[in-house]
Amino acid sequence: MSEQDVRQLAEQFVERLHRVEEGGPEKVDELVALFADGAELVNPELERRGERARGRDGVRRFWESYRASFRNIHSDFGAITTDGEAAGLFWRSEGVDAQGKNINYAGATLLRFDGEGKIRNFRGYFDSRALT
Repeated sequence: MSEQDVRQLAEQFVERLHRVEEGGPEKVDELVALFADGAELVNPELERRGERARGRDGVRRFWESYRASFRNIHSDFGAITTDGEAAGLFWRSEGVDAQGKNINYAGATLLRFDGEGKIRNFRGYFDSRALT
């Protein structure tokens, strides 16, 4: 794939994540459709619990749980970097968690795509202390 192809795929991810954040759990399937059948998703919270989301079912459960964790949430993406198979997304998220606490945290997400343009590996990086 070209860098332009990867950039478009990364922008599609951002757009569908915003739909989940704005519209709720009914939009999760649109986001999950961007992931490969054997995708793997990991972030600091999952790692802390010794878990990884695997396959589309695992990815779906992750995004459903993500959305349920917030009364409202919005992620602003400040930069996207790409090469021929991966994208780095740099973001800040603000909102209110399920318990009513204001949250504001920043991080980076790495997306690695397969030859079909599906996300095969998602790795999020952020300071999980910002969520506790």
